[in-house]
Amino acid sequence: MATKKSSGRSHGFKHKSRSVMKKDSPRGVSFLLREYKEGQQALVIIDPRQHKGLPHRRYHGKVGMITNVGRRAVTLDVKLGNKSKTLITRLDHIKPFGV
Repeated sequence: MATKKSSGRSHGFKHKSRSVMKKDSPRGVSFLLREYKEGQQALVIIDPRQHKGLPHRRYHGKVGMITNVGRRAVTLDVKLGNKSKTLITRLDHIKPFGV
């Protein structure tokens, strides 16, 4: 008799996100020195070294407009199909668009 696979919240997450979340090299702290302003565009790049404030993998590679800047987190408006989604993420997972 085979055991039933679990169907929890993170079922299959490790397999699905393996290509997106690679730990290739150690990360510096230069991303903390970047200053973001409201109205600026930012690119969502998931960093697997920081699990706090991790956006969903469907937003990896998307460009959003910054609407609010906090001390540790940034609020982005990202277009996803016909809808506009609000993303609250840490500075580790974004970088300025066009840089």
